[in-house]
Amino acid sequence: MIASVNRGERARSDILEAAERLIAERGIAVPLRDIALAAGQRNNSAVNYHFRNRQDLIDAIVRRRLAPMEQERAQMIAALDHDARDDVSAWLRIMVLPFTAVGSVYYARFLQAASLHLRADVGESQGSVWPQVLARLAHAIPTDDRRARARRVKAIATTMFALLAEREGSAQAGADAGSAEEIIAMLAAMLTAPVPADTSLPG
Repeated sequence: MIASVNRGERARSDILEAAERLIAERGIAVPLRDIALAAGQRNNSAVNYHFRNRQDLIDAIVRRRLAPMEQERAQMIAALDHDARDDVSAWLRIMVLPFTAVGSVYYARFLQAASLHLRADVGESQGSVWPQVLARLAHAIPTDDRRARARRVKAIATTMFALLAEREGSAQAGADAGSAEEIIAMLAAMLTAPVPADTSLPG
């Protein structure tokens, strides 16, 4: 019985690894049978045996990577000096650096490929600190316009995924990938840039 459970857990883990890689390489519409084959499963319906549907598979990949990242973020917040609580770069490091230590050479590109299918509530049951980080970053945006802040924070997350995916791909190809600190500096400049006045409204 234990051996059967272990085989099932191993098969599930292999499917998650294969799905993360193939979605990163080929996009969100990669056939599930190709994922099963890449995971070493002889049964073409193995993915459907372990996951209800494609969305359930995507959610499982995110949950598996999210747990250690959120633990690291919580530790980084706890270790943050009081004087750094309003430091935009410090909060961006908390946001970015766990992605660079996730232990996968495909995860950032997976996130970019699956961006339209990522659910905001996936990490809630794990005590996510992500909303706290976003709230601190929103506070740093030089405007009182809540809608402008929401747009800027959303753009920061989208840009971060794109920059991390590009860095990940460059590193795997042996090209100059740049540093995580460079990404943080670019995001900080984007976040704190002055919000232009809305000239579309009549004076």
